[in-house]
Amino acid sequence: MKILTMQERTEWLAAWERTGREPFAHPAYVSLFAKEGDQPIALLWEEGGTVLLPLVLRPLPAELAGGAEWRDAVSPYGYGGPFGETADWAGFYAALLEWMNREKVLTAFLRASLEQRPPELSQTGYEALHLSDNVVVDVRRPEEEQWKHFEHKVRKNVNKARRAELRVEIQPDFRHLDAFLDIYHGTMQRRDAGEWYYFERPFFQTFEDEMPGSFVLAEVFDEAGQMVSTELVLQSDRFLYSFLGGTRQEAFAHAPNDLLKFAVIEYGREQGKEGYVLGGGYTPGDGIFRYKKAFDSDGVQPFFGVRLLADAEQYAALAMARAQAVGELQPQFFPAYRAPATAAEAQESEVQETEQ
Repeated sequence: MKILTMQERTEWLAAWERTGREPFAHPAYVSLFAKEGDQPIALLWEEGGTVLLPLVLRPLPAELAGGAEWRDAVSPYGYGGPFGETADWAGFYAALLEWMNREKVLTAFLRASLEQRPPELSQTGYEALHLSDNVVVDVRRPEEEQWKHFEHKVRKNVNKARRAELRVEIQPDFRHLDAFLDIYHGTMQRRDAGEWYYFERPFFQTFEDEMPGSFVLAEVFDEAGQMVSTELVLQSDRFLYSFLGGTRQEAFAHAPNDLLKFAVIEYGREQGKEGYVLGGGYTPGDGIFRYKKAFDSDGVQPFFGVRLLADAEQYAALAMARAQAVGELQPQFFPAYRAPATAAEAQESEVQETEQ
């Protein structure tokens, strides 16, 4: 198990190329989710294949007595891997736990890649969990077959958008970044999203400057030329990923987002991709999930996470210290010693650490 830091960026990028050019494993992407004091890294495993695992290494909370010698790790936001192939996944996770013990990394929480279901192992310190279900549209179908595959309401909404003379452009860059930010931030405000989601211009500029080819912008314009809906779509060799975006509220009546997703599916087919990952909902079977499922009822796939624990005794001590500080801990929160004490912390941690 070899650790790659930003100083080994060239080797990191070479491994990224070999394992499918997944955007979530690009060093620039991982760096976006590393706070002050954190370290963006990737672990490279080359036994019976090549596997790349991006991680953010973090110091443990300073208030935890006895935790100073330890760190922990978490996947960056999204689908965290591991990416690539090996003939020995049990060996990979055993080596990962060995590395954690050696480097004093107490816990790691991985958000698995969709195409890699974590193996069922009896390894001490390893636990795979079904987190949610996600929708992946198969974009390899011929256009006529895909049209029939949509639920009736999707076909109806695409036609509605066309009658309103909306049009979609797929751009390789942020040439309309001001309009994107206006729509995105307006959407976050309307949804009462947590502060964590308010990504600003430098965040998106990183994609432009350091990850060309790993994303496209899908943009919907009305007949007057105003952008009314937009989506940042990440792309790997095989997949497209619905990432961040939004729609102007005054355009809802014309269903621009249905037309946007229809256009991204067409783009994926033309580019030879396999799937367009729409993600899931906030809760199982909620309205957001049902909306996404309408684009491909056969595309529901389980989304897994992996909990890794290097030292159970140390973990229990730190969890107890956190419980004494904040009261009863949320039972599903991992790692427990980072359980939120306030509503604001809970909202941010919902993205960063939990499996909910």
